[in-house]
Amino acid sequence: MKRPDPTDRWVAAHGLRHHLVEWDGGGETTVLLLHGFLDLGRTWTFTVEALPPVDWHIVALDWRGHGESDRVGAGGYYHFPDYVRDLEAIARAVRRTRLIVVGHSMGAMVATLWLGARPAAADGLLLVEGLGPMGLEPAAHVDRMALWLDQTAPFTPKARPMRDVAHAAQRLARIHPRMAPADRERLAEWATAEAADGRRWRYDPLHRTRAPLPMPDTAAAAFFERITCPMRWVGGAESPWLGGRLERWFAVRPDLPRRLLPDCGHMVQNDQPARLATEMIDFVSECTRPGA
Repeated sequence: MKRPDPTDRWVAAHGLRHHLVEWDGGGETTVLLLHGFLDLGRTWTFTVEALPPVDWHIVALDWRGHGESDRVGAGGYYHFPDYVRDLEAIARAVRRTRLIVVGHSMGAMVATLWLGARPAAADGLLLVEGLGPMGLEPAAHVDRMALWLDQTAPFTPKARPMRDVAHAAQRLARIHPRMAPADRERLAEWATAEAADGRRWRYDPLHRTRAPLPMPDTAAAAFFERITCPMRWVGGAESPWLGGRLERWFAVRPDLPRRLLPDCGHMVQNDQPARLATEMIDFVSECTRPGA
């Protein structure tokens, strides 16, 4: 069996055109890959390329305002419920008989909220560095709203264009030090677009502002508790997010199987794509075997 070449696909949801990268192996299991903050669907390419030949229907989404998906436009903003609603529509559009969701970081949190509200919507959830919410004390919500108003009323983007793809790859090296230089070049090509003053990141700079109403820990925990499909958590042994806050999140679901991958930070899909591919093979097999 030969790995299928990636193709572009577009799905309309809530007035926005969403871009997806699709590797269609022809089977009935759809594996939906959800990237994290300021990333894009192509970040999963290295993991997909590390997979052995499989018949999965693999789809990697660009969230709204990321990659090649539409931005919200003047007067709009990016609230977490918007991502959840987009995921509901897009999953319905792309899934086949079975749906396995793989979410990294922000993508994992969006999937957690969705599958808490829609427990029967997927057959498995693989959380890659799924960290839980960044909780605030009640009084801090007031300061957060004030900061959001300072940043967005009005919003003035601060541009830091890059000269070319090589320059973008240099910036990526700061957050992806374990990636091979050739892979960083590929990611830089996908993650930037030509502009009048050089190259710019494809994500909407509005994402750089701080959202005004982060979800309280207790509310997020209620979503996490209601997920009924098989789950697994995979993270990096050298991730900066390991520690007390993550352990409190795990305490909500003490039954959650966990794996720590060596020589790996937060960006698991770029640091150790082959090891993550092995985890995906094992997890999808577990979720799709007869009687699962």
